[in-house]
Amino acid sequence: MTRLIEQLAALQTLDSQLDADRRRYAAIQEALHEPESLRQAQAALDEATARLERWQRERRRRETAVADQQARIRDQEKQLYGGRIKDMREQVALQQNVEMLKRQLGRLEEEALEAILEVEQAERDVAQARAHLEAEQAAWQQTQAQLLAEREALIVHARQLKNRRQSLSAQLSPDLVQRYEALRQKGDGLAVARVHHGVCGGCGASLPTAVQQQARGDTLVTCPFCRRLLCG
Repeated sequence: MTRLIEQLAALQTLDSQLDADRRRYAAIQEALHEPESLRQAQAALDEATARLERWQRERRRRETAVADQQARIRDQEKQLYGGRIKDMREQVALQQNVEMLKRQLGRLEEEALEAILEVEQAERDVAQARAHLEAEQAAWQQTQAQLLAEREALIVHARQLKNRRQSLSAQLSPDLVQRYEALRQKGDGLAVARVHHGVCGGCGASLPTAVQQQARGDTLVTCPFCRRLLCG
């Protein structure tokens, strides 16, 4: 005949497994939240894209400035070389103005070139950020699938444990089950502790020889230190 304490120990084993399943389930639920690395990768892509768009606008503005300056120079040169201006001083002034406009054009072209280079760098940054985001998304999808599969397996396992627990607890008296539950609440989920080499598996205290002998018998005995039921 199975000792009563062995039945309680079996119940304790089931409850400990259920507790572990609940903790793991909670951890999975937490892990299923979008990871920080994915949010950071998305933020990096958004930042790189915004920078690219700013430089694309700036490039268009600078290229327009170059085109406008070139148009002004052509208009001035057309007046200068069109033969309609006869006054020498006016021609000299116009020539100086053309030269000034060309110097300005040189600076504008340098700025336009700078914008082109910035756009190209920004395009590379966007491509790199997008590739990193896609890698993070792929890794997260794989992790998510694994977590969901594990969660489903935990649900099935917990259901099996609960059925076994219900069957086992039905074999025990309600008063004993109530006592067991009360000890579980007081003992951080552990009501029944195994005795290993004379030591209580619940609190780690060395047990008197008499208590060890009683734990191997049919009488329910508790640890004199942590008050848990002892199973020898």
